Amino acid sequence: MSVPLSAVGGDPVRELADRLSADGALKLWSVLVTCLGDLSQSGQEEASGLVLSAIVDRIGLQPQAMRVALHRLKRDGWVDSRRTGRVGYHRLSQSGLRQTKAVAARIYGPAQHAAGWQLVGLPPDAPDGLSLLPDSVAAIPISRSFAMVTGPAEDLPEEWLVCVPGDRSLPGWVRNLLEEAACEMAFAALEHSIARIDTVPQDPLGRLALRVLVLHGWRRLILRSNPAAEAALGPERAEITCRDRVQEMLRTIGPPSIQMDQVAS
Repeated sequence: MSVPLSAVGGDPVRELADRLSADGALKLWSVLVTCLGDLSQSGQEEASGLVLSAIVDRIGLQPQAMRVALHRLKRDGWVDSRRTGRVGYHRLSQSGLRQTKAVAARIYGPAQHAAGWQLVGLPPDAPDGLSLLPDSVAAIPISRSFAMVTGPAEDLPEEWLVCVPGDRSLPGWVRNLLEEAACEMAFAALEHSIARIDTVPQDPLGRLALRVLVLHGWRRLILRSNPAAEAALGPERAEITCRDRVQEMLRTIGPPSIQMDQVAS
């Protein structure tokens, strides 16, 4: 569920929330996955509904919508919940943890500078061949019969035509396609938005809310960006600069904390 935001002057949390929602309102269920996933990375298994409501409200979303968002996440197998008295506690399910750990290096780790790419030609009787590729290979189609891929060449089907890149620069139409698939404009916009944060809240709730927003903006982009397009664009792509900015800000904010007396008071 998504709701509109209203900026609060001088508040870095609300200002960043407004900038992140410029291209579409923030989706509450996705923000909760970001938050719970970040907590799991730091070894904290669960968060109470009170803490999550406080974070959601601090960001500018509607805590009243959490029931629907959590119901969706439980229905889709992302979240498990338990209750102690009147307080509910929520955590990523085993399936959610597996999916989170599978992309943790891409979200939290360093940029991949050395990944190369190759041009492949698909047989005429295999129009949907890219959907059959293993997880070790990423691909982006550039025409009906050709694609650019990155990953182990031995994992490609033997009947495919595989060509190594030459010294010629990529044509403009290919580069435009790659920049769109690699979210170049969106990464540049996110980097600029984070660079505009000139102060970090001193209260624990504000710091945690800002961390969730920075990480959420980054997470939704890096998981949408195509690794094959990134490899073809090389080390000058916007994702690398944005990654550095995000990681610097996360270090400045510090690790997540869900202490009830600090966050939910």
